[in-house]
Amino acid sequence: MTEVKTNFRGLSAHPNIVVSLPSGPAFGAQPILSYFEDAVRQGTVFKAGETVQMGWMLLMLKSTETGELDIWEPRFGEVSIVWERGASKTYKQLIVQKSVAEQLGVEPSFPSLRQSGVISLDFMGAKNFQMFRETPNGTDSGWLFTTEQNTSSDGRLASLFEIASKRPEVIPFLALPAPSSAVLKDGHVKVTHGNDEISSDSSELLRRLPASDLIGQI
Repeated sequence: MTEVKTNFRGLSAHPNIVVSLPSGPAFGAQPILSYFEDAVRQGTVFKAGETVQMGWMLLMLKSTETGELDIWEPRFGEVSIVWERGASKTYKQLIVQKSVAEQLGVEPSFPSLRQSGVISLDFMGAKNFQMFRETPNGTDSGWLFTTEQNTSSDGRLASLFEIASKRPEVIPFLALPAPSSAVLKDGHVKVTHGNDEISSDSSELLRRLPASDLIGQI
């Protein structure tokens, strides 16, 4: 693992913040640390046990033996959130969600993984899927997840964390603003926002998404 940290000592009374990423280039840590550095300069004080939203993800700050604050992120696949050290998935998902939004020329509208979406009864086990976003409201992310074959009006609420844990293919599209949609069918991807549309026929990014590891190992 590569550790990168802020350097608040001597500049403020704030403890340094540490982010760990897989061994290799540490460029992925800088956007995350920059967020915390800017916030501290503006007077924000971060404390151990605090959660911070970054993109659609949540980060947990945990105190180290040396008094620094270590960044932890959720481990996907659990029934409830279990934290693991690092922020590699947060960085990868932030970049891919921003990139998908840029393909449509829109600013991302990040939900929170704690917000809910509506899923059809056949969604979790289906090969292909469709997802549609309306205006978010409170704890409702605005997302509906269903299939082309679904004819039932029945469905249930689920947290975006639960949905993404079981269907990580949805993660790249979660930050699309309303009204948006994404359709995955037999490896082909089509994404819309309003009257604008792009597909994996014309977008290299969308062609890579179904089989890519851009969303991290979860």
